[in-house]
Order: sequence, then structure tokens, then C-alpha cells
Amino acid sequence: MKVLTRYVAKEVLIATLFVLVALVALIAFFDLVSQARNIGNRYSISMALFLTMLKLPSRLYEVMPIAALLGAVYTMSRLASNSEFTIMRVAGLSPFRLAGMMTVPALILIAMTYCLGEWLTPAADMMRNDMDNILFNRKLSARGYSSGVWVKDNVKEQQNAGQATVRFVNVHNLIAGEHSRTGAWRVFEFDKDGSLIRVLHAPEANYISGRGWHLKDAKVETLPKITHDETPMVEKSSARKDVDLMLPSEMRPEILGVLTIKPERMGISDLWQYIAHLKETRQTSDRYQVALWSKVFYPLAIFVMLAVAMPFAYLNTRSGGVSIKIFAGLMIGISFYALNNIFSFLGVLNTWHPMVVAVVPTSVMLICAAVALWLLAVSYTHLRAHETRRHL
Repeated sequence: MKVLTRYVAKEVLIATLFVLVALVALIAFFDLVSQARNIGNRYSISMALFLTMLKLPSRLYEVMPIAALLGAVYTMSRLASNSEFTIMRVAGLSPFRLAGMMTVPALILIAMTYCLGEWLTPAADMMRNDMDNILFNRKLSARGYSSGVWVKDNVKEQQNAGQATVRFVNVHNLIAGEHSRTGAWRVFEFDKDGSLIRVLHAPEANYISGRGWHLKDAKVETLPKITHDETPMVEKSSARKDVDLMLPSEMRPEILGVLTIKPERMGISDLWQYIAHLKETRQTSDRYQVALWSKVFYPLAIFVMLAVAMPFAYLNTRSGGVSIKIFAGLMIGISFYALNNIFSFLGVLNTWHPMVVAVVPTSVMLICAAVALWLLAVSYTHLRAHETRRHL
């Protein structure tokens, strides 16, 4: 069986590779065509090809389960049409042994998908975003916020009274390609009673590792606590201009950069760290948790896709040619992709548990594959019993 396992795994991997190249090439062509209006005006054709190439890792990650399904369906159908699978069954290949064989290419493809989603795809997407913002002279701002990035930053409580314990930071924009520099800052600091005690304004800032953010030419407005005396609040407040201020903070540039990209484009480790930051500052993290668990379970769908492809090996040529079976596999893959996206949106809207949102689409496909394999196992048992009685 080791020889058969190597043979089946090799055929599935080769077929998956060809399907993957075909799908990604088709999608890359449309990505390149979508840049037609900018070619010659904003940048050259070589730059358009480079931007398209930077998008390839994310495309590979997205279509990997579908490519695995189509590659496995093609392999199983071809083995059945050439009567190779019939010989394997006569030699004692059961559906469960076939499932064990399919585990080998599944593990290889799952490992490749995890590597793409964790390292290559986030780096390529970040580089592409930086290139886009440089070419179009854009300012990086938080998605959906024209005022920039808003971040809540907890400050360790000081022993002296009147020190800030909660800080809200508004960064107008980030500098493309320079993740440690930002545009204008507005900082609102509150004490433990919820009173606003200080407001900072700065035209720019840069991050110094281990120390915090250096606010250049800052304006510092200090506000006193509300009291019941008759002294006007204006006389109690003070303002200083052109101050170079070092602002200690655990808010690293990566935290700000997270808000400029989609959660689905982030790696598992980045999502984990940012979710921890949101929980620490008592902010909602539902969308990022859905993205995290989707990243965890999405590559595992490859194993389910290969399991779904297994019944195609038991269909004879009268059930349709290879092209019809591939079309059926394509429809199954598209259904899974649509179901996965639908549950992601519904989970965020209805505040479902993030793990449930990520697991349900894969579980539905796994149940379908398990039912099909069970039916095949029953039919295989009846066939063996019938052959045994005939020989007797």
C-alpha cells in the first residue's frame, strides 16, 4: 500500500498544481486588466505586473482548497476511467484506506497554505499597500474613518494624583513605507474618575523602541479637575507650545498599522496580538476573532475537500465523463467558498461565537463527505459479501 499511497499522493499533488496555476493565472489576468486605466498615466506596465505579482500569494491562499478539490476530482475520475481504481479495489483498497492515502497530499497542501497565510501573504499585501499609497500619493488612514486611526491606550496608574490612566489617541495618517513615523496626533488623557486632564496636539511623531512615541513640536493643554470654587476654569488651565514630548506607551507601530489593513489579510500571530490588545483595552474584537479562527480552520478545509473528492473514484464512466465530474467539483468548491463568506458576515452581524462561524462551513462539507464515504463503505461491504458468496 505504500507504493499506492505514493502514487495517489503524487497524482493528486500534480493535478492540484496544474489547477492552481490555471486558476491563479486567470485571476491574475483580470487583476492586470483592472489596472488598465492607470498604466501609462500613474505607472508603467512593468509596475502593473509587479503589483499583480504581489497579489499572487493572497490569490493562492484563497483558491487553494478549490484547487485541491478539482485536482483530487480529476485524479479520482481519471483513475476510475482507466480502470486503475477498479484494480486497486480488487487488490483490497477500502474507502477507509483510500482516506488514509488522501491524508498525505492533504497534509502537504495544508502546510503550504498555513505558510502562505502566516508569512508570505501578509508581507506581500503590506508591500502592495505601501506601493499603492506611494504611487497614488495617498495617506494611510483607518478603514472607514476619514479622521484617521483611533486607538485606546491604557496607561499604568501612577501613584501621584491627577495622572492619566486612560488615553485615546487619534493619528491622522501613517507614512507609507515608514511604519515608525506618523502624521498629526491628537491625544486625550483621562484620570481614573473619567475627567479629561490633558490634551496633546502634534504635527508628527516617530516611534523609538523601548521608550515610546516622540511627539515633535507638540502643544500641551493641561486641564484642572472640576472644583466648586469660584475661580474660572480658563485661569486654572495652561498651555505650552513647541514642546518635544516623549510619550511612553505600549502602543507599537504594528498596532496602528493593523487598522489600515483588512483582518482577513493578517497573519494568525498578528491577529492574536491585536486581539490581546483589544481585550486589554476593553474594546470589541468580534471581527478580528472571526478572522483569526477563519485563518486557523480555513487550511483544514483542504482535507475536507479531498474527502469530498473521494466518491468520484467510485463513479463509473456511465455516470459522466471527467469534464462533468470536474464541473460538479467546481460547483462544490464555489458553494463552500460562498458559504464560508456568508457565515463570516452573518457571524459579525449577529455576534455569533467566532469559532462557530469558522467551523460551520467546514463541518457541513465534512458531514457531506462522511455520509458519502459511509454509503460507499456500505456498498463496498455488500459487494465483498456478494463476491464471497459467489465464490462459495
